[in-house]
Parts: sequence; structure tokens; C-alpha cells
Amino acid sequence: MEERLYLILDSKGTPLANAVLESPKNSEVLQIRVLGDKVDEVAAHHEIQLIGLDDRSPDRVGLIIRQREDRLVVQPTAALGPDARENLRILTTFTSVMYHVTGRWKGQRTIYGKDLSCGGVAFYTAKPLEMREIIELVLPVTDFPLVVRAQVIRAISEEPEKYLYAAKFVDLIHDEEALIRKAVFSIQIRTAD
Repeated sequence: MEERLYLILDSKGTPLANAVLESPKNSEVLQIRVLGDKVDEVAAHHEIQLIGLDDRSPDRVGLIIRQREDRLVVQPTAALGPDARENLRILTTFTSVMYHVTGRWKGQRTIYGKDLSCGGVAFYTAKPLEMREIIELVLPVTDFPLVVRAQVIRAISEEPEKYLYAAKFVDLIHDEEALIRKAVFSIQIRTAD
């Protein structure tokens, strides 16, 4: 049986740990093996969310009904929509570059990543950007550097020489989405263990 890796979040969407699903993914009750000695931290929650690394894995909300060593039995209560993956935001730092597509500036600018989700990225830059501006940026945290387009959706803070922006990815193809999702999960796995 292939190993099915899941990310466990609390009821508010905060990542708690990683797990391997040991039962069939459509079982009435799910058995998961919690990784990284975090079973007690997870078991302290009554309700959890399970998000699969593979996009064919169903994402679920469930209630923990039993614990035995590093394994939990979870009763699924609801399916999670696709925005559960998009809203999963992982803190990560990286240095990269962006290029203008629709802005008034030319050339290349350095960016410093703050966090990453399957739906977007937050980053610092030394010069201001326009709202709704489209940029191309290089994501160095994927298996190989990936050039993606993003739209600036809001300024989080604007201090001189240190502007923090949130941007959502636009025009992604399925393979790019899969690589970004894999990077988000990989970062979470490294920080959870």
C-alpha cells in the first residue's frame, strides 16, 4: 500500500503535525499514524482537519474518537472544500526576485518571502507596488525554481524600504499548483518534525 501523507490542522486551521493514513481513504472511520512524536499535541484537540498531500486524497474534518500509542481513530464529520488547501499558510523565509508585468517599474527587484500558501505568497520588498499589479516571481522553495504570476492584493505594512505585500497566484496550470502544494507540505513537514 502506498503511503498517504496528510497534514493535521486544528479546528481553526493551524498546522499541528503530519500523519500517514493507514486505513482506506473512504472508510467510515480513519486510522492515522501521527509523525514526529506529536500525537499527544494532536490528541489534545477534539476536532481536527486532515489535508492530503495528494490532490486525489479527500480533505476532511473529523472528531478524534480513540488514541493508541502514535495512532488515532478519527470519525469524519464533513468534507473540506478546495479553499482549505489554498488558505493553508506556512511561514517560510526565502530570497528571490520578481519582475514587473503590469506595474510602472521596469527590471527586476529582490523579494524576501514571509509565508507561502497554495493560493499565494507574502513577501517584503524595498520599493512600493501598486494594488492589483501583476508580477512574475521566482519561487525557490519548490523542487526546482518555479516562475509564477501573482497579483498584489493588499499591503500588509508599508515601512520605508520594507514593504510587506500579500499576492495571490494567477494563471497557474495544474502542474504548478501541484508543485506549490508539495512545497507547502514539505516545508510544514520539515518544521513539524
